[in-house]
Amino acid sequence: MKKLLFTVSALLLAGNSFSQTIMSENFDAATTLPSGWTQLNIDALTPATNVNFMGTNGWIVRPKATGSTDNQAVSTSWYTPAGTSNDWLISPSIPVPAVGTNVVQFDAMAPDANYSDGFKVYISTSPITASSLPTTPVLTVPAAANTYTSYSASLASFAGQNVYVAIQNFSNDMYLLFVDNFKVRTLTNNDAILTSATLARYSALSTNNNLVLDVKNDGANAITALTVNWNDGTDHSQTITGLNIAPGASANVTHPTAVSYATVVEKNINITITAVNGAVDATDVTASKKFNTVSQIVDKNVVIEEGTGTWCGWCPRGAVAMEYMYNTYPTRFIGVAVHNGDPMTVTEYDNGANLSGFPGCNVDRALKDESVSSTLFEGYYNARKDLVVPASISATASGTGANVSVAVSATFKTVFANSNYRLGVVMIEDNVEGTDAGYNQTNYYSSTSQNLALNGAGHDWQASPNPVPAAQMSYDHVGRALLGGYDGQASSVPTAITNNQVVNYTFNYTVPATSRKWYMSAIAVLIDNTTGEIINATKVPLSLAGVEEVATIGMEVYPNPASGSVNVKFDATGADYAVAITDLAGRQVAAKTLTNANGAQSVEMPIEGLATGNYLVTVSSNGASFTQNLMVK
Repeated sequence: MKKLLFTVSALLLAGNSFSQTIMSENFDAATTLPSGWTQLNIDALTPATNVNFMGTNGWIVRPKATGSTDNQAVSTSWYTPAGTSNDWLISPSIPVPAVGTNVVQFDAMAPDANYSDGFKVYISTSPITASSLPTTPVLTVPAAANTYTSYSASLASFAGQNVYVAIQNFSNDMYLLFVDNFKVRTLTNNDAILTSATLARYSALSTNNNLVLDVKNDGANAITALTVNWNDGTDHSQTITGLNIAPGASANVTHPTAVSYATVVEKNINITITAVNGAVDATDVTASKKFNTVSQIVDKNVVIEEGTGTWCGWCPRGAVAMEYMYNTYPTRFIGVAVHNGDPMTVTEYDNGANLSGFPGCNVDRALKDESVSSTLFEGYYNARKDLVVPASISATASGTGANVSVAVSATFKTVFANSNYRLGVVMIEDNVEGTDAGYNQTNYYSSTSQNLALNGAGHDWQASPNPVPAAQMSYDHVGRALLGGYDGQASSVPTAITNNQVVNYTFNYTVPATSRKWYMSAIAVLIDNTTGEIINATKVPLSLAGVEEVATIGMEVYPNPASGSVNVKFDATGADYAVAITDLAGRQVAAKTLTNANGAQSVEMPIEGLATGNYLVTVSSNGASFTQNLMVK
């Protein structure tokens, strides 16, 4: 027995040498560069106003988020006037072992995909100063990744010596460069890092779902084989061969056994890499994924919350994108304009969205801090509209006068033993107007020198002034209130859920005197409070008793029955009008607004994609409304 144990130990030692961290720095200990670290601001250029926190430094230490103690090293290449950065972050002296495979590793990112800073890495055996800069980089990255990504360089040429490692930002007129988790290590021969695992969160019954592992080779040898097990109470261990993951590289590896169940289940899938190249992995490489099957596929609506502000000169792009999406996808796109720093700001909403740049957006609160354009919005929508979700959601908004009750129902199509879901409501308003300067819309598109034509949302923005006066502005989809808070109403959904269970919750709201209720809608949302993601949503107009129906506007709806589009004709009297189509459950499926309309109006409403059936067409203005039936064929 002793001989057998010795033989197994010998084989393990032959397959793996143990890793050693020689030096590590995560920049969390202080708000300035750690002891021994230095920075050089060789370019001596002036940072742009938006990044003036850099001061006269080439590199500084800043939190990753306001109030966070998780710090990172930061440099910039955004200067006024524009210029090329030449800023160096330099490590203390580090001893490199004489034996083993030794590397320097760190994580880096450029946060803006449109302005990605690049960097070079240098190794020197003598101190690095402004008068003794190394000239031959060991690694050059022209544009860093836009999420934190690991980079590494070999120290093989410096075995047995003390070295200084320098990271140089050499970018021209870009934005920011972040660096974190700096290490000098001696690598294990066979070592894998399970960076992440991808598996559909919800699935139809009897459907094969691939479990895909993002594996990084953190060892000295190329990875040619991995043994991976996923366990849902039963082991599904497979050895995956034919791989070729070079040291320092990453690859997606699909487990040969798909995840599939014929019944409605809730599972916790535990994933483990147990061996690399036939040798036991030296590190604990595990992950877990939650997985549910659903008894029925329901429509998933996509919510985009766009950060905007009247002070933001590029934000008209967001208004145009919103208009495009509502016109193109009237049934399953839901957009909200979350204002920042202007008279329409709801502080709780602005803080919850936590956008770092404007215009920016969160998509279902799953894709965060994304860029904004009509094309990008359409891409986000198409990527998420067909996701399997655990519940449908419906709502009605009714009441008398200014008092509104929003009754929300979620019908679950799966089971949960211990769920963490919440219901909530976002109140929005169209045609929001104001008279003071805070409602002037800054418009950087007005300059022909920008050569950026933008037309939509009521304006030819290139032909419009900067700013567009408040008297010419009308703001749509404005987030006005959060019922239940940004994260949803606590205890609105029970923890134990059975298949086909219906969960109801009613929210109450008083329409402020400063809002026009006939332009308001309620967006009901189902939120996964563990991840913060909006799982599903629906949008319904307010339906308030006491709103007079007036037939004197001469309203006509034609053709009727209709398909593709329908025309709504009426006589306007120099007022603002809202034209909406709703289904019989009260869900708004199409909407358009007119400002200061006068005389005969003909509004074309897109209905392509609507299910066959009966709908209501409503024209509203100044507290009055008129409704006609519509048959969609």
